[in-house]
Amino acid sequence: MPIALPYRGQYPRTYVHEGSFPAGFTWGVGTAAYQIEGGYNEGGRGASIWDVFSGAGGGKPNQGMQVKATGDSACDHYHRWRDDVLLMARLGLKNYRFSISWPRLLPNGTLAGGVNEEGVAFYSRLIDELHAHGIEPYVTLYHWDLPLALQTASLPGWLDPALEGFFADYAELCFSRFGGRVKHWTTFNEAWTFVVLGYGTGSKAPGAPFTNLATHPYLAGHTVLLAHAEAVRRFRARGEEGQIGITNNCDWREPLTSEPADIAAAERAVEWWLGWFADPIWRGDYPEAMRAALGERLPRFTSAQKAALKGSADFFGLNHYGSAFAVDHPNPAGYGAAGGSTPSYFADFAAREVHDFAQYEGRAGEMPRAVSSWLYSAPWGLRKLLAWVARRYANPPLYVTENGWSTPGDEDAATAVHDPGRLYFYANYTSEMRRAIYEDGVDVRGYFAWSLMDNFEWEMGYSERFGLVFTDFETQQRIPKASAKWFSELAATNALPLPARFLREEARNKESRGDICPTLLELPEPGDALRRQVTATLAAVLSIGALLLFLTLTVSRRWRSCSYRS
Repeated sequence: MPIALPYRGQYPRTYVHEGSFPAGFTWGVGTAAYQIEGGYNEGGRGASIWDVFSGAGGGKPNQGMQVKATGDSACDHYHRWRDDVLLMARLGLKNYRFSISWPRLLPNGTLAGGVNEEGVAFYSRLIDELHAHGIEPYVTLYHWDLPLALQTASLPGWLDPALEGFFADYAELCFSRFGGRVKHWTTFNEAWTFVVLGYGTGSKAPGAPFTNLATHPYLAGHTVLLAHAEAVRRFRARGEEGQIGITNNCDWREPLTSEPADIAAAERAVEWWLGWFADPIWRGDYPEAMRAALGERLPRFTSAQKAALKGSADFFGLNHYGSAFAVDHPNPAGYGAAGGSTPSYFADFAAREVHDFAQYEGRAGEMPRAVSSWLYSAPWGLRKLLAWVARRYANPPLYVTENGWSTPGDEDAATAVHDPGRLYFYANYTSEMRRAIYEDGVDVRGYFAWSLMDNFEWEMGYSERFGLVFTDFETQQRIPKASAKWFSELAATNALPLPARFLREEARNKESRGDICPTLLELPEPGDALRRQVTATLAAVLSIGALLLFLTLTVSRRWRSCSYRS
């Protein structure tokens, strides 16, 4: 029976923070090489497109950088990796998702350019250290840091089909050097993000002059999918142990109304985001709606390429953060035709997202926003997206590979470690994920929080914090936040802990330092009222019992006293 999508026009505002998860469920945290490593010019590492985009080493940043900052030092993980592994171990974490820097292994991007053995040794030591602390490595081969040598006027990165072979060579190098110790591989992280924003809008690397919203995202995405398929083919041909897949991202799009046009618009929005990369792998080709709308702007697969793509993932990796409502937004007559309006990826699916609910009755406050301009919290959106994936792709084994909440980058440690917004975000989202598993039957196998620590947030520099652990970028001190302690208990018990307890503990710690208002000690928790009522009732019963015992003993002593005196 097909899995039904939950919530039709009515959405929960409170969430249940109790209940366990299936035995063997995977809990972990994630990071990315360019966001945490630093050491941009050390250990034989070559330059990446993000070095140029951000202005590494004092260079001029690309116009797409919104905040002037680089990953030159980031979290200095390149030098502090042992301490970071120990930090994870002390938090009781057993699974760590991280990426390998392609230019740290192949400075010029290709095998012909030479292998940097110092870079290989760095990741080899990291993997060994993880195993020594009982932490399972989950390796992503590409998290956006393309070697600069492969992004030139004559070799324009993912716009060039040659990248298929170059990536597969790099992937096979990783399999040969780290295989056996790594059982969980992901080829690409969020292809949508780096092809649409990197080759379309220019808000991520490589940015201008490699951008064209009408065609470049589709060309780059096509190359990425073929590179994924070839890397998986080589992995399987080698007989490597473990599993391999790809992680795609998608924010849920909910129809604003029950009108058929809005329902269709929301479906198109998800197909253009997630179906674009998932359909070829799980169904053998691009979504029919994309082919019909885009025509020749969407490249075509050969029969052999379709065969190589279909089934080229052992699991469904899904990054998810927020949601929006969608409304139908038809394009004008002549859209994309000669003399008509210029086509654009964001107009192609003819849907508009809505976050301003003031004009829509009953919608106000549905989706609170994080510091990140694109992140609107709607835990029920994750549940709906999980059900959508299960329905469309025959319920594959699924891992939520990223999910997280941002706070201001200028927070000091005392403020940052008390993070109720992040803690409740995780509690609410994992609560809805649990419902997807037990009520909807979705085969979710694991969940990775984003991220282990505050780090370099791409074009936003250090102006946003996603970490479970606070990072002081001047001293590189790491301090676990309340959310880290909550997540640690979640991973240890495989059951949802009550969030308010961790916030009260953090509030008491801050109060003892004299830097908190006492009212933060009284944070509410769903179910607290009932627990207080039960506690009060028990206390009353015990008080009555104690009084009766006192009266009984008093009467008994008096009776004995009277008998003796008589």
